[in-house]
Amino acid sequence: MKQKTKIIAALDSFKGAVSSYEAGCAVRRGIQRRLPDCDVTVFSLGDGGEGTSAAFFEAGEVHSIRVSDTHRAETDAIYVLLEKNGVKTAMFDMAAAAGLHHSRNHGLDIRSATTAGVGELIVHLVNEGCGEIIVGLGGSGTNDGGTGALFRMGAKFFDKNGKELDGTSGAAVLADVVSCDFTGVHKLLTGIKLTLLYDVAVPLTGEFGASRMFSHQKGADESTIDELERAMTSFAAVGDHAYGDAVSERQGAGAAGGLGYGLSLAGGELHPGAEYVLDFVGFREAAANAALVITGEGKTDRQTARGKLPFTVANYAGEVPTVCLCGTFVPDPDLYSGGFDAVFSIINAPSSLEESMANTEPLLENAAYNVAGMLAALLKF
Repeated sequence: MKQKTKIIAALDSFKGAVSSYEAGCAVRRGIQRRLPDCDVTVFSLGDGGEGTSAAFFEAGEVHSIRVSDTHRAETDAIYVLLEKNGVKTAMFDMAAAAGLHHSRNHGLDIRSATTAGVGELIVHLVNEGCGEIIVGLGGSGTNDGGTGALFRMGAKFFDKNGKELDGTSGAAVLADVVSCDFTGVHKLLTGIKLTLLYDVAVPLTGEFGASRMFSHQKGADESTIDELERAMTSFAAVGDHAYGDAVSERQGAGAAGGLGYGLSLAGGELHPGAEYVLDFVGFREAAANAALVITGEGKTDRQTARGKLPFTVANYAGEVPTVCLCGTFVPDPDLYSGGFDAVFSIINAPSSLEESMANTEPLLENAAYNVAGMLAALLKF
């Protein structure tokens, strides 16, 4: 019996249009229209950004709890409970409690946006008996250095007069913090592993830090960005001193408006999200016998080659040919050096961004159909 040709569909989400899983299913439909007998495996993936929790859905049970959003209104946040290496484990996206969509609902007031709901969710999971908690650090609407989460977890922050500060005040509190006490946090997390998945490998401060890189999209103008950077730099000095190490310089510390930093002060371990998720779902092993891997994202450019999910997929695929499908494509030599074998835009006619996003699934399906036709020709089906 002739062995079926195996193809892997492992795409990132197309932000605002389709999820990773929906994108993969569209690719599968396109391939099987041209090659009905192909075995197409779809992976739901994430890189630590918003939507990463979906990669864990099949491995566990999805639950929901009401927590505070970025501006202390109640919201329903989902998390996944699963067993990992014999340990009760929970995974959630920080954006479920403190995402940019929450902040937009409150007018993008970045000074007061808080990660308090993230801390509330962690406390709940500790009380549920979880031995490991995995947090996806992407899609935030905050820039509070994780102070809100830490405060809800038992941390205390003090000003120059020794007065205890409200850690849920958002970025506005950072410049006033001159000392902190993490005793309550460490007690809460005793015996618990806190795993932090970042989608952007940035430090806490500086040109490529949380405030200067990402606060503009959260509502900050240039003067506010300067203010946020000064406040974050001040808080970094206090937090690093309390920890006894330059935690603020770690890659991923600046993720989620500095939540990566705050939860690292609590003992969390930072990991590149794309690699962690690909290892979790067993992608490398699944791709070993594939004839082709198809990945993709909304925009592919030189930034993709700096560790974004599709490029990490290509690296994990090794010698297996890897094609990237995208909406916008800006060619760059780095995309092909140790990465993609080919990159194709799915846009097949003049259209607005809104039109393209509304038709992402059929566009992906048609592009995959054409890629399958090329594969059929090469393999002489």
